[in-house]
Amino acid sequence: MLIDAHTHLFEIKKYEISSDITPVVAGYSPSSNKKAVELARSKGYPFTLGIAPQTAIKDDISKLDDWTKFIENNEPNAIGEVGLDYKWAQTMEDVEKQRKVFKRMIELSDKMKLPLVIHSRNNPVENKVPKNAIDEIIQTLKGKKILMHFFSGTEEQAVEIVKNGGYISVTHLHSKERRKVINNIRLDRLVLESDSPYVGKTPETIRDAVTYIAEIKGIDAEEVAAKTTENAKRFFRF
Repeated sequence: MLIDAHTHLFEIKKYEISSDITPVVAGYSPSSNKKAVELARSKGYPFTLGIAPQTAIKDDISKLDDWTKFIENNEPNAIGEVGLDYKWAQTMEDVEKQRKVFKRMIELSDKMKLPLVIHSRNNPVENKVPKNAIDEIIQTLKGKKILMHFFSGTEEQAVEIVKNGGYISVTHLHSKERRKVINNIRLDRLVLESDSPYVGKTPETIRDAVTYIAEIKGIDAEEVAAKTTENAKRFFRF
């Protein structure tokens, strides 16, 4: 059995999920949260609900109370995806909207005693928007149970996250920095994800993530599959 720790399965058409893959269905906006609940409950899948930073920028957050109540009423396995994304923030107003929504999601996770699934990307250019969202996340969430979804930070940041009790989610995509992260983070803190259909087209791509981790760490793919499944079950509590 493999666990895809982060998939927007409701957005994939004409795909029948394999019997050996359990998807964690991820919401990120008011409308997608509703779709995630509907699909996950109909299939018996675990799911996460949250308001992502991209949604905080583009939507009218005056309805944040209603969005939060929907999440609370539907009892997800984790609050997510939520976080800070300074790659898409154009102004400090965008940044402050993200921070306001993120603060509410953290408060909700505390109230419900649920872990957080984090979306975070740094600002790649020098402008009026802060640069390092990931460091801000690390400082804000010390002592909290978190999973860094589709982690794009540095090896040093990954080590700090794990030292604070967090988990790192790995896709099938190869990069020099991701190789360093995988090599230096112990296996019991890694999980697999497809982030489908935006990164992988379907949850099947987590099979390639298994192969990638196994090759970097020099261990059997079966060990990677078993341990990442155990890790995801522990994090999401199912």
